[in-house]
Amino acid sequence: MIVAVFVVAWSQENPPLYRPLIQDLRLVDSVKISDTLDQQKIHYYADVKNHMLYVEQEQSELARISLAKIGIVIEYPHITKYNDLSEAYDALLKQNIQSAKPVNVWREPWFLKLVKLIVGGLIIIVIILSIVRPILQEIIGESDED
Repeated sequence: MIVAVFVVAWSQENPPLYRPLIQDLRLVDSVKISDTLDQQKIHYYADVKNHMLYVEQEQSELARISLAKIGIVIEYPHITKYNDLSEAYDALLKQNIQSAKPVNVWREPWFLKLVKLIVGGLIIIVIILSIVRPILQEIIGESDED
C-alpha cells in the first residue's frame, strides 16, 4: 500500500516549467510588464543577474496575449512595441499563424503525467499479482482444508 501511495503521489507531482519570455529586461519597461503579468495572475520570475524574465510554460501564451494588449509583442528574443493596439494584435495573430505547427505528442505537458500514471498502475498490478494474490490463495487454501 505504501508503494501504491508513493506511485500515485509521484504521478501527481509536476514542478512548474519556466521558459524565457524576455531576453533583456533593460530594453523594456519592466515595471509595466510586471504589473500586467501580476494583474493577469501569471507566475513569473526575473533573473536580475542575466536580465531575463521567465514565465510558466503553461501560461506563456496568456502572457504574450496580455502584453500584446498593452502594445508589446514578444517573439522571443525579439520585442516590438506598438502605439496602436490593433497593430499589436495583428502582429500577434501573424506570429500564432506562422508558429502553428503540429506538436509531437510526447512533447505535450500532459504526456509525462500520463506515462507516470500508466507506470504506477502497472507497478500496482504487479504487486497485487506477485504478493497479494499468493497470500490470499494461502489464506483461502487454509480455510478450505479446515
